[in-house]
Amino acid sequence: MLYNSGIIFLLLSILFISSCRKDGGEVISVVKNDYSIQEQKTLGQELDEVYQSQFVILSEDEYSEAYEYVTTLYSMIVRTPSVELRDSLNWQVKIIEDNKSYQMFVSPSGIIYMTTGLLNQLVAENQLVTLMAHEVYYLESGAAFDLVRTKNDPLEVGKVVLGETSTKVEDMANTLLFAAFSEDIVHEADDFQVDLLCPFKYNTTGLIDVYNNFELQSSLNQTMPWSNQRAANIALISQGCGVDDSLFVERYENFKVNYLPK
Repeated sequence: MLYNSGIIFLLLSILFISSCRKDGGEVISVVKNDYSIQEQKTLGQELDEVYQSQFVILSEDEYSEAYEYVTTLYSMIVRTPSVELRDSLNWQVKIIEDNKSYQMFVSPSGIIYMTTGLLNQLVAENQLVTLMAHEVYYLESGAAFDLVRTKNDPLEVGKVVLGETSTKVEDMANTLLFAAFSEDIVHEADDFQVDLLCPFKYNTTGLIDVYNNFELQSSLNQTMPWSNQRAANIALISQGCGVDDSLFVERYENFKVNYLPK
C-alpha cells in the first residue's frame, strides 16, 4: 500500500511531540533546526548565568571608563546596516578579570565577553574591533547558536529553549569557549569584519597582527583556526581600507594603562 509522504511526516511529527510531553500534556523538550531569535536569546540568557557565575566579571561601576571605551566600540560595530539584528539582541560587554586567559566569545543573547588577559595582549584599537566584529558575525549569522545546537544533545538544547532545567547547560556554555567554528564560517567572518570596519577608516588587517602575537596564537586557534590563506585573503580584501596610522595605538594604550585593573 502506498502512503502520501506528507501524511507520514505529519504522523511522525505528532508521535515525536507526544514523546516529548509530560503526562499533563506540557511540552518538556523540542528538537528542530530553525529557532527564532527569541529562542536563541533564551538559550543565551541561560548560558550568561553560567558565565557570570563561573568568571569574575569586572564591576561596571568601579571600571566605568573601561566599560565606556569597549561598549562604545561594540555599539559602533552593531549600529550599522551590516547587522540586521542590531535591534533584536542584548548587545552588552562583560570584561572577565583573568590575566592568564586570552579569550573573547559571545553568548546568543548578544553579550560579548573578553578577558583582561586578551585586552592586555592587544596593542592597538584596530585589533580589538576586528575581533569584536568577528564575534558579531557569529551572532548575526546564527553561527554561535548553531555551534551550541550541533555540538550538544538537541533534546537538552530544546529543554533550555523552553525554559526547562537541563543538567547539560554548562556543557553548552563551554562549547562557545572551546569548540571551533568551521573554516567556511571563519572566512565569512573575515569578509564581514573588513566590509563593516572599512567605512570607519580602520586598518582592517588587525587580525593578522593579533595572530602574529605568539602568546595569543594557541588560544585563538582553538575557535578560529588560522592559516596563511586567511592572512592572504584579509590582506587582499583590506586594500584601500584605512591607512597605516589608523591603528589607534595611543588611544588603546591609554585604555590599557589607565582603565584596566593594575
